[in-house]
Formats: sequence, C-alpha cells, structure tokens
Amino acid sequence: MYLKPILLTCIQLLLVCLLNLSGKNPYAHLLDIRGEKAMLEGVLRSKVHFGSDTLAIHKNLDPLLHFAIEKHNYKLKWAYYMLMADAFSIAFDKPNDRTDRYFELALNTIADENEEGLEMLTNIRWGYYYFTYRNLERAFPYFLRANDFNERVLSATIPLVPLHFGYMANFYSYIGDHKKAIVYLKLGIPYTEELSRKRIDMFNAVAVYLKRDSQMSESEDYFKHALKVAEKAKDSVWIGIISGNLADFERSRGNLDKCLELIQRNITYSDKFNEPLDAMRANIAIADVYIQRRQWKDAKEALYKAEGYVEDKPYFLQYKKDIAKAFADIAHGEGNNPKELIHLQEYLALNDSLTKQSNYEMMQKIYWQWESERYSQAVAAAEMKKVQAQQKYQLIGVLLLLTFVIILLLINRARNKERIKSTLLEKEQLRLAFEKNQVDQELLVLRDSLEEFTNTIKQNDVTIQQLRLEVKHGEDLDPAYQEKINDSLSDMLETHIMTDERWIKFKEVFDRVYPGFLIGQKAIYPKLSENDLRLLALMKLDLSNRSMGDLLGVSIEAVKKAKQRLKKKQEIIENQV
Repeated sequence: MYLKPILLTCIQLLLVCLLNLSGKNPYAHLLDIRGEKAMLEGVLRSKVHFGSDTLAIHKNLDPLLHFAIEKHNYKLKWAYYMLMADAFSIAFDKPNDRTDRYFELALNTIADENEEGLEMLTNIRWGYYYFTYRNLERAFPYFLRANDFNERVLSATIPLVPLHFGYMANFYSYIGDHKKAIVYLKLGIPYTEELSRKRIDMFNAVAVYLKRDSQMSESEDYFKHALKVAEKAKDSVWIGIISGNLADFERSRGNLDKCLELIQRNITYSDKFNEPLDAMRANIAIADVYIQRRQWKDAKEALYKAEGYVEDKPYFLQYKKDIAKAFADIAHGEGNNPKELIHLQEYLALNDSLTKQSNYEMMQKIYWQWESERYSQAVAAAEMKKVQAQQKYQLIGVLLLLTFVIILLLINRARNKERIKSTLLEKEQLRLAFEKNQVDQELLVLRDSLEEFTNTIKQNDVTIQQLRLEVKHGEDLDPAYQEKINDSLSDMLETHIMTDERWIKFKEVFDRVYPGFLIGQKAIYPKLSENDLRLLALMKLDLSNRSMGDLLGVSIEAVKKAKQRLKKKQEIIENQV
C-alpha cells in the first residue's frame, strides 16, 4: 500500500544526491526574484510539456524539489508538486493516479501552514485537470471547495490570478452559471497586463456571458471596451473576433451595412491569421445578413466557405444545423422547392441530434447547478452550525466569566463583611478597652477617694480624741475656751457621723471599689440588716472600734456588741449550712 510513495521518495532523494554532485541548480536564479508571489509565478510558468517521457519530467523538474529542500521553502515544494501534476496529466493525456498523487502531496505540503490562497489554487488546478477531460463529476467538488475560499482570500496574494480565475470562469460558464463566471473574470481583469491578449479575452468573455444572460446593453459596452484594448494593442485577430461579436448588435438595430462591415472585418482577420473556427462562424453570420438582404449568391458563397471549416465532431453540430437552415432559406428565396426540402430534411435531422445533445447538456447543467446550490446550502448550514457552535461556546464562556465574576464578587463581599466585622470587633474591643480604661481610672480615683476617706476618718478620730481629752481635763481652763472646745467637738462629731444620706453616697463608692462585696455578704447571710452592712463596710476599711463608733454615733461598747451580734448571725447561717 505504501510502496509507491516510499519508492517515489527514494527516487527523489537519489536525484537530489546526483544534483549535488552535478553542480549549480538550474533553479538557483529564483533567488534573484523579489517577492514570493513573483517567484511562484515564475516557477508555475515553467515548461511542463515533455510528452510521455516521464524520465524527462523528473530530470527537468526534480532540481526544483532539491532547491526547495535546500532552502527549506515549502512554497517552492508546493509549486514542484503542482508542476509534476500538470506534467503527468500531459504525459498520460487522461486522468491518472500519478497526477492525483502529486496534487495530494501539494495539499499536504501546505496543510499546516495556513496558506488558504495556495490551497484555493490547488483545488482550482485539480478541478480544471478533470474539467479538461470533461470528467465533471470529479471536477465539481474541487471547484466548489475553491469557491469557498474566494471570500477569505485576497486576490492580490495569489500567483497567476487571471489564469486561475479564468479556469473558474470557464467551469461555471460550462455549467450555466454565467453570473459566477463573470464575477471571477472581473476579479481577474485588474491583474492582467494592460494591452495583453489575456485582458482582451477576459473583457470579451464577460461580454459573451452578459449576452447569454440577456444583459445586452452592458454586454455591448464590454465588447466595445475589449475592442478598444485590442485596437491599442494592435491585435488584429481579436479586432476581427470582437468586430464579429458587435455585428449582432448592429443587425438587431437594423444597421445591416454596419453589420456587414464588422463581419467582413472579422472574416478578413480570421483568414489572414489562420483562425478557422472564427472564420467559420463569421461566414455563417454574414450569410444570414445576405439572406436577409436577398443577396442569394453572396449568401451561398459565404456558406460554402463556412462548410470548408466544418469538422465531423460533436462541437460542430450546431454550425452544421445553421448552415443547413441557411441553405433551405436560400432555396426558398430562389423558389427551388426540391432543394429547400432536402436542406430542411437535413436541418431537421441535425436539429433532432442537437436537441438530444442539448437536452442532455441542459440536464447536466441543471444537475450541476442543483449540485452547486446543494453544496452551497450544505456549506452555509455547516457555517451556520459553526457560528452557532461559536456562539454557544462564547455564551458558555460569558456565563463562565460571569460565574467567575460573581464568585469573585461574593468572595470579595464575604471578605468585606469579614473585614467590616473585624473592624467592628476591633472597634468594640477598642471601646471596651477604652471603657475598661475609664473604669480602671475611675476605680483608681474611687479607691484613692475611699483611701483618703479612711485616712480622713482616722485623722478625725485622733482630733476628736484630743478634743475629748481637753474637755476631760479642761476644768482649769478658761470657761470661754472650754465652750469653744465643746463647740468644736460637737461640730466635728456632727460632720463625722455617717448619716443615711452619707451612707448611700459612701456605699456607691465602696461598691465600685469593692464590687460585689456587700451583695455577696447579703447573699451568704440574708438576715444581715443595713446597720450590719455598714459595720461590715467599715470593718473592711480596717477602722478601729472607736472610729466606727464615732462614725456611727455610738459608743465603743455599742460597736463591740454590734460586732458580736454580727458574728452570731454569721455563725448561725454557717451552722445551718
């Protein structure tokens, strides 16, 4: 299965080795050509007609492969396979496996290079190869694939645009799609040389296809434009051909003299430059004009000349029919009924044959047009599916992106919430710390105040004791001084005694300094009175019995008894527990 490709590769490598030994590569001049497109155009114009001599094909074209490999140039390698395909097509003069293999290699060479222009040309040439041998069934898919590339490929980027677009126009014209043929011709015209035969030919072809589509005015404009180019180029052959084509328009307007002048010019140039097919058509056309003018002799002479160019091939069937009909018209005009009948019978027989052929060709054209439309619909459907798939993937991408953005937003929102929560927590902690600090500061102040209060009581207690001693030993003192001391002691005791109002204020401060102490005692010993609580608070401050007596406005003995009662209450509760 793989033997032929392997053998072909071995032969190519052997030739490469021989070329290395033989000296300069004949394709080395390609390095002097500026621009890849120009280089490829030069290569594709290389000689490929070597008859059936396949060795000559390899001998002349394999150096190009060697050069392409040496320069690592895949485009030249592609061009080599294209030339080999053409050469073997000519060598076998029919569709063959070797030509198909080389076209396939050409496509494989550019498969990974994103070269849509070269891929388009490969399909055009592969299709035209089958079209040349009228194998339309195999040619058709290649032309349709080539047509798919047209909207994506810039004409300016591909080599030999007029040649390849001319192939496309020929094919589409053959299957009856003149509009598409005209499109390719108009695309190719700007890339032809200004006064070249190719440009004249393409303008003329556009005019012919427009005429077939009954666009007569535009068709005549293109014929006239083609004639101007031909006259500037001094191309007598094309001047004659186009003059003959313009004659039909003059005839339709009734300008028979002008029509005859144009056809006669066509005949003169066709005879002079040995263009038999065009001379035949021109003589049939001028015979029709002579018949219209009842110039029977001139008409017959023109028809005899036309018959001299007719060949026994299917292509000439239409012209044989036209000649037979013209002879029948002449015989009718001369009143020669037997001859008219003979020519009419010949005309009818030829018309039947042509009708069968035309019907077959018409059916073929309808079939190919239907196939073309079906292929276009399939391509459009595939493209629609591709677009829908792309839109689906884009939608999925957008949804994924939106999901990702939403997730990011949610994460960011959660982080913000956490950050806010953390900030609020920090704020709360700061507030609590501040409040604690305030409480601590306040407690410190209260503690200092309570300590100062205790010290004051103790100091007042000393003062009171001194005043009492003075009162006790004040018999010898002056009565006025004695009274003053008594007043001072009374004032001191009055301000020193803890009244209910003072007790409330004192208790607030005491509870702040010793939080829970009195409440705790009350909870343990529920039967404690308010006086018991006062006594416990003063005992907590470590005051003497005398100081407590002075504060409470009782004697020392009363304080002692109060302590005893307190202790007893506590013991009763503890015993109960």
